[in-house]
Amino acid sequence: MFNGRKELLDKIRLREDSYLEVKEVRFSGHRVTAPHCDSLADSIAAFANTRGGGLVLGIEAKTHDVVGIPLDRLETVTDFVREVCIDSIDPPVEPLVVEHLRLPAPTGEELAVVKIDVPRSLFVHRSPGGYLHRVANAKRRMSTEYLARLFQQRSQTRLIRFDEQVVPRARLDDLSSHLWKRFRTGQSGIPAHRTDDRGRGCRDSGGGAGRGHRLGATRTMMENRRNPFPAPSNTDQDSLR
Repeated sequence: MFNGRKELLDKIRLREDSYLEVKEVRFSGHRVTAPHCDSLADSIAAFANTRGGGLVLGIEAKTHDVVGIPLDRLETVTDFVREVCIDSIDPPVEPLVVEHLRLPAPTGEELAVVKIDVPRSLFVHRSPGGYLHRVANAKRRMSTEYLARLFQQRSQTRLIRFDEQVVPRARLDDLSSHLWKRFRTGQSGIPAHRTDDRGRGCRDSGGGAGRGHRLGATRTMMENRRNPFPAPSNTDQDSLR
């Protein structure tokens, strides 16, 4: 996001929007005092809950001038960002891309800033301000209806039925052939047909249009791989009569 210094500077000069937020960084000794950890967590979670976005630390929020971060404090700021993502956001937002850049200040001096790219997340994140999302150039708390819909869209693991969860690193050889053939579809998306012993066309039992091209094995298929002789279903019994 914001490839190159010129594009990033142009975005900063155009002020904050749905995809950009800037913050000034202040210190007390070796500790970051601004932005506050809760405020930074809310901003990161809001971007992750929407379409993603970017934060630039080391920019004065009102004037959008580059005020920079001391070079010997860059690592401290990076650690601060990481701790906020892990400790103040549930579930943690990851992965983040944190980049150190030099941008020109009004005086012409090149000052260091920290750019944080926040991707659109697969999860819904709660931060100290609650469940937030990005609306134009601000963070807003989601309504109950909006939040329920977002949980459905993001498909969190606890909302997916056990037998529909994808098994990581599964191979085609792990699939139980008599099961996946039930869900096989033709190029048109219509379940494949077969012919019985009497020459009549009949639909494969347990047909499920559109399910045959899922990438990855479901847990049901994996369990049946371990038990190659499951009890026949009612549909299978009918087809044997």
